[in-house]
Amino acid sequence: MALYVDPAVKAQQATRHDVCVIGRHEKHGYLLLLNCRPEGKEFRLPSRKFEHPQIGGDDYYKEARVAASREMRKRTGLSVAPGRFNRIYFPAQVQKRLGNRVFLEVSLYDYDSLSLGETAMTGEQDFWLQIEEIDGFTFHRDLRHAATALRGTSRTMAHALLATEAVYRETCCFGGIFMKMAEKVWGICGWP
Repeated sequence: MALYVDPAVKAQQATRHDVCVIGRHEKHGYLLLLNCRPEGKEFRLPSRKFEHPQIGGDDYYKEARVAASREMRKRTGLSVAPGRFNRIYFPAQVQKRLGNRVFLEVSLYDYDSLSLGETAMTGEQDFWLQIEEIDGFTFHRDLRHAATALRGTSRTMAHALLATEAVYRETCCFGGIFMKMAEKVWGICGWP
């Protein structure tokens, strides 16, 4: 038996989307936010809801990047320009399971770290954040360890993080073909 959902609520749900940020530092690894609950530690990716009338299109992804930038600023104190966020292209069957969620990645660098002396600072591995509404953060160098930490809080985020391995790994069929084609073009044309 199907559960009745008011059409107005259904329409509102169709325009609400989630943007999740996979932040990765070259040396330190994947950025996970930490909340300490009575039940134990809870890890998650920075994420935020945003409104848009439909999924897809340039305006949709532009709005997702702006929401991701706001979320990073609010939760971590980092000022990351919306243009630095890159959309992660998942295979169709993975994206279908993600629903109204868009995942963006951002590369974090040492210069993104906040300066010492600002209020509400916390640091790990010489990387400083100004956290708000969360208890802390951590970096996981290994993608699988980061996904395992997320699994207790959000299986969807954990699966999406693991799916990025297949998307960008050279041994993956599509990713490997793409990388090999790019190497051949570079070798022939001499593009940097």
